[in-house]
Amino acid sequence: MKTISGSALHCCWIAIWMLTAVASTATATEAPPFSEHEASYAVTRNGDALGVLQSSLTRREDGLWHYRVESEATAFLVRVLGLSTTEAAWFAWTDEAVLPLTYHHVAERPGRDRFWQHRYDWTELHTDTTTHNGETRVPLAAGAVDPLTLRLAAAGEIAAGRGGEDLEFLVVERDELETQQYRFLRRESLIVDGRCFDTQVYERFRKEGSSRNYIAWHAPAIGGLPVRIVYVDDGDTIVIELDDWSPATALPEPGACPADANTG
Repeated sequence: MKTISGSALHCCWIAIWMLTAVASTATATEAPPFSEHEASYAVTRNGDALGVLQSSLTRREDGLWHYRVESEATAFLVRVLGLSTTEAAWFAWTDEAVLPLTYHHVAERPGRDRFWQHRYDWTELHTDTTTHNGETRVPLAAGAVDPLTLRLAAAGEIAAGRGGEDLEFLVVERDELETQQYRFLRRESLIVDGRCFDTQVYERFRKEGSSRNYIAWHAPAIGGLPVRIVYVDDGDTIVIELDDWSPATALPEPGACPADANTG
């Protein structure tokens, strides 16, 4: 696997420390809808077990947040090929919104390792980006997020009362800033791991034919984060569904959805 240089990593930590003061200015009334947790999601492809996604969201004493999602193969072929993906982001929650500080993406494939890492410069409004193809910069604009913190930004919008509406986000991809749609589809009560979640269902639309388009079921019970994500890619249906969440006190009690619930 290709690695990011020590100088690039050093720059990212400088960015984090420089923006610590920004994170510390948030007041109690600006608390985010999400909270610290650890979770695992089962991943299937066309109904067959493929792997597990492990995610964690933690908050430092100075108020900065770290969000990490890492794939763990369970299917034999995936383990043998050494396929894996890791995403991680540092961000602040300020002015009732996500403020990204760094984003790190690594995808391991046989002979095709790919990575990119953004350090956000909100003063000059650009990223300092390192990728497997070299270094570049991506223009920034207020409100921009990355593909990982997009889920948290959507949770914030839903919690702020804009659930049930089409949303639009500026998303920093590997080498460009894109306007992406978060299209409201419906409200649905969904059974996941024997529990009934009230959800708001959205389509994340990047562009026609993109493998990053997906349908997400966002649940207020877990801070507006998704309990299910469904991708359709090259005729394959990939389902990522919540399997475990800690602390469990955030979860609905086990049981079926009420008879009058909208179960899609």
